[in-house]
Amino acid sequence: MKEKSVTTKSLFQYGLIAVPIAFAGFPLYILAPDFYATHRGLSLTLLGSLLLSLRLFDAILDPFIGWLIDRLQGRFLTVTVSAAGIICLSIFGLFNFDFITPAIWFVICTFFAVGSYSVLTITLGALATLWNNDKSDQTRIAGTREAFGLLGVITAVSLPTVLSRSAGPGHVYLWYASILLLLMAAGILAFRQFLASAPKTEIPPKKIFVSIADGLQAVPPESKKLFVVYALSMLASSVPAILVLFFVRDLLGAERLTGLFLLLYFLSGAAGMPLWKKLSFRLGKYKAWALANTLAVAGFIGAFFLKTGDGWLYAPVCIVSGIALGADLILPPSILADHIHARGNIAYSGMHYSFLSFLAKASLALASAATLPLLDAAGFKPNAANTADALLALSAAYALIPCVLKLASAALLYIFLIRSHTGGTYETVKTHYNHRSNFHA
Repeated sequence: MKEKSVTTKSLFQYGLIAVPIAFAGFPLYILAPDFYATHRGLSLTLLGSLLLSLRLFDAILDPFIGWLIDRLQGRFLTVTVSAAGIICLSIFGLFNFDFITPAIWFVICTFFAVGSYSVLTITLGALATLWNNDKSDQTRIAGTREAFGLLGVITAVSLPTVLSRSAGPGHVYLWYASILLLLMAAGILAFRQFLASAPKTEIPPKKIFVSIADGLQAVPPESKKLFVVYALSMLASSVPAILVLFFVRDLLGAERLTGLFLLLYFLSGAAGMPLWKKLSFRLGKYKAWALANTLAVAGFIGAFFLKTGDGWLYAPVCIVSGIALGADLILPPSILADHIHARGNIAYSGMHYSFLSFLAKASLALASAATLPLLDAAGFKPNAANTADALLALSAAYALIPCVLKLASAALLYIFLIRSHTGGTYETVKTHYNHRSNFHA
């Protein structure tokens, strides 16, 4: 693929569609479990089992989605429009209708929503790699995409409260789905303009019909180590993502501040991105990411010591852990792009990014399967009176387990990729670029 210059205009056209994608992802991954527990009467154990099955199956599909995207690199617009339509319809149905039984309807809508979400996110990741092979530009591209994504999440966090006041509680998700459709339409129009000016992808003929097995074999050792670290880091983030609504409402007793806390977290993530970009240039991407994991633990451990009435003390936890979030968003995909170019693996870019998506979803599945039944066994009931032991179990699951996982992620990052210098520094990857990349201007 010929390089396309990374201008402010092209970054905007490329990144804008991340707003509706993230806007759709927030209710799908954060609000839906609580919604079906409190409004549809599903037990936490049943929800945990359903989410485990759905997310594992969806995660297994990701390499196939990545393979398909690699085969359809000349049809990105068709793929994107199709997936966008499916996710809009699925989100609309998930919260506004209840066909068959709540459990079956939850499975159907969630399956199609998460599948189309995967197609959209993997397509954006693969396209970023095909766009440009400059190391710093890859960080800019990832940063722009994730910044737009955070804008979508921030909008999603704020909107339900605003809509409940203006449109009434019964119409919140009807309006939400309508706004999603409008945002998606705007994102597709901008994305279409970006693709119209993008050069054609040039994949070596012998690699056009690669198999999934070829894609797996093409993953270099440094990327395999990256995936292990990323899996632990994502698992650490998935546990509190599943439990945050329970923690704020049922332990802190601060349900009315939920939107504000989430807003602080994601705004801090956006504010932290420039910091991590600068540190990645100065320290190297791996060291910057390890530092972010350590900061996340330092900020998040305080949540374990909070109790009912400590709502405002939760705000600093959101800010510090949110700043660390910025590194989790931009550095892993940027590092993966470095590996793809260093090994000349642009024919497998979709599959490589599908592995990141797979790990993120598998982490959510494992988090749901482990924590929700655990809380059920401890006697915790969402939006109800709970014993001290049940709330202690919630606090430990929400705060302690993620901190242990983040520390393990930072330790493996040091052992695998910093101490060994396997692709862990700017100089190492840059040198590898000069000798191995087949990405031609």
